[in-house]
Amino acid sequence: MIVLLIVVGLLIALFWACWSSARSYYQHGRIRGMDEAVRQIVRGIGRHYEIAARASPEGVSKAIAEIKAMFNRRPHLKPKDVERYHLQLSILADAIGEACCSKGQAEGVEMMAPAEGHVRVDLSVIELLQLSRLAHLGFLHMMPNYRGLEIQRFSDELDAQEGTRSIYKLESAIPPKERPFVDLATHYRGREQLISDWWQPVPADRAGYVRGLGPSMAMASTPASP
Repeated sequence: MIVLLIVVGLLIALFWACWSSARSYYQHGRIRGMDEAVRQIVRGIGRHYEIAARASPEGVSKAIAEIKAMFNRRPHLKPKDVERYHLQLSILADAIGEACCSKGQAEGVEMMAPAEGHVRVDLSVIELLQLSRLAHLGFLHMMPNYRGLEIQRFSDELDAQEGTRSIYKLESAIPPKERPFVDLATHYRGREQLISDWWQPVPADRAGYVRGLGPSMAMASTPASP
């Protein structure tokens, strides 16, 4: 009976040793796989920045240094140690992703920036249609040989408001030193005043002043009370 117990104990110890050895071998294999993956990533990052003649971003370099130090220590592995490696890999991935995002954003801004000496203006479809119509009419009336008899007007107050806002957006894009007018707000208020004078109701006793008739003509133009 004692011999049987000894044999069983030895078998259990052998099984435990085999299982512990297999687990340790498996964990070391996972760490070696992660180490090899990190080496390939670092090699690719270094080659990329060498071609561009730039230094690696600070966050990426710091994360690489930390994970390299962790791989070089290689203490007796425990199940929780693998989780620390995974966490450090996540930090490295976040640093690489942030660097890629920053680089892509910077290159996108540089690509979308207007060429030197040019100004870029963002216009909606309505603003573009308004400006194209106004520019065409302005061109026609600026030509000395234009003899057109047709008259085109804004359809309503909203149409006029959209037109003046489109013009204001275009005027505000002109560099201040290059503007052919002194005050941008004065131009805008002048157009707003035209819209207000035409579409907003004006009291009868002020109609003459609004239309530039003078006080005597304004009184004459006011209908008499019954």
